[in-house]
Amino acid sequence: MYKYKKAAVGGTFDILHLGHKRLLERTFELSSYVVIGITSDNFVSKLNKTTSNDYNLRVRNLENFVKFKFPNHKFEIFKLEDYFGPASFLYDIDIIVLTTENHHRLESLNRTRTLNGLSAIISEIVDIINAKDGYPISSTRIKKGEIDSSGNLLI
Repeated sequence: MYKYKKAAVGGTFDILHLGHKRLLERTFELSSYVVIGITSDNFVSKLNKTTSNDYNLRVRNLENFVKFKFPNHKFEIFKLEDYFGPASFLYDIDIIVLTTENHHRLESLNRTRTLNGLSAIISEIVDIINAKDGYPISSTRIKKGEIDSSGNLLI
């Protein structure tokens, strides 16, 4: 039995790495139904970030991972044009899973939900996973060739 009916999680998910996988694993441990927000190419640009993969490829990669790793779960993917996406307007989300890097956004999300006539939601915080050098695993570091997707050092 799962603790929550519907959980939400989001990210850019450019290069799926150990940190992303842990975040998704925790979310799917909490609920059999997960709403996943994936940052749109437009929102990535607004954040002054770059990706190796466009939105459609990131969606396909994430779908393949989720279907393989969590075959008995239901999930939906939404395009994120802002930080909150469906978590700000879906009434039936019980919990949002955040990282220590972005947990500060919960208060703002709940203000938005309240303005939309929805109840506040709680969060589960997942620690960022560090690479072997003690610094966080990130798609940026992987693209730079510093680490691989498991956090092993390459230089």
